[in-house]
Amino acid sequence: MGDVLVAFVDCHWKHINSNSSHKHSLDKGEATPSPTHQEAEQPATKAKAGVMFPPPGGLCQAQLREECPHLASTSPASTTLSEVVLNSSVPPSPRLTQLLEGLNQPGDSGNPPHPPQWLDRELFDRGRKFCSRYLFSLSFSELLSLVLMLSTERALRPLIYTGQSDTPLKAMKRYVSTLLHIVTWFTGDVWAPEDSAHEDILSIRYTHNKLAKGFNSSPTCNEKVRNISVSERGHEEPSNSLNKVIRQDLQRVVEDKLYLENDKPIVYMSQLDMALTQYSFMGLIVTHPEKMGAGAATEEELAGLIHFWRGLGWLLGIDDKYNLCSGSVKETKELCLEVERLIAIPSLAVVDWDYEHMAASLITGIGYIIPILSYPAMFRYLAYTINFPIPAFVSRMSYRHSFQYWVMRMTFGLILLLPWLSLRFSSSFRTLVDRVQKRNKSNKSSRCPFSK
Repeated sequence: MGDVLVAFVDCHWKHINSNSSHKHSLDKGEATPSPTHQEAEQPATKAKAGVMFPPPGGLCQAQLREECPHLASTSPASTTLSEVVLNSSVPPSPRLTQLLEGLNQPGDSGNPPHPPQWLDRELFDRGRKFCSRYLFSLSFSELLSLVLMLSTERALRPLIYTGQSDTPLKAMKRYVSTLLHIVTWFTGDVWAPEDSAHEDILSIRYTHNKLAKGFNSSPTCNEKVRNISVSERGHEEPSNSLNKVIRQDLQRVVEDKLYLENDKPIVYMSQLDMALTQYSFMGLIVTHPEKMGAGAATEEELAGLIHFWRGLGWLLGIDDKYNLCSGSVKETKELCLEVERLIAIPSLAVVDWDYEHMAASLITGIGYIIPILSYPAMFRYLAYTINFPIPAFVSRMSYRHSFQYWVMRMTFGLILLLPWLSLRFSSSFRTLVDRVQKRNKSNKSSRCPFSK
């Protein structure tokens, strides 16, 4: 079955890849262009020389505030809880409260790119093995998490602004690019300066810093990012959109919501944003492993996954106190469930067309190579996974979309009953990823076709 999946998907990929060059272009206007692949590689060399990444203590944060003086009004030390919790009948836990204090802290704390004292290499390597064993499940959970986390304004607006995810083709390439980076990190040694995985993760850190400076460079730019919409990219809302139905289904959820925006300038790609990004990569598989095809994972394996992402978070510039993965399996699971309940699900309750267009573009793009996927089916599976009712949404689904949803239920149900299927799917998916990586390396153009 897995080999059939690879052959089928590979055939679709060849067709898309051969026709992508004339379809893929960035929108004009105010979008901030991403650095080229060559530019992204530059900081790794600097990091080795001790230039790009200073000692711990927040020098990168200080530099950003010096270059963006308007951010001084956003509480440079930390964000107090009163600045965030404007309407919540359920107070956040002390751990989530600590994460929320990173709301206005720039996303790079200045961590040096070498192993921290708390790193457990054996546990970290166990996490790498988990990623290899459950690659199929991790890739699916990441995709599902994006459908969830795009509902937050802090994640959605910068993506619209960059203009690199607002069409299915561009969104698909961005997702594949991210997947290739993750595979590079768990197959290589991110702690060895001579390893390509180390260089790759530092290039992503550099890219994050460059984008953050662009988003936060001035009050005018900050405001443009905050108010950007997909209509400015030329996308009009169709008559059969589903965002109003989602709001109808989830209207009661709005009562418990942590508002992360106020009238102050937003620090995009903050320490909190980086922590929520960690959730996007491992949150669902830690909180709902049985629905992600990882029900057979042991406590030790999940501990390895969490420690793996704690280490990656350090290399990406997340301060220890804002690192989502700094606790035990039980503590991390409780924190992720709290993120779902107080941040993610309430954000879904107020989504608009901008969210629906971006989420649908992502799933439609992946549907080019895996046709069984669709936005309605994925949203319903998300509701099933984190357990919120969407009767009105389900009633609007077509037979085809409902069939796709039940195929997902059957697939992960079988994996739960027959854990060896997880290895089979992951092995087949890894074969597909390897083929994509080889095509990337063989492409001699000035810009990698899957680069961000």
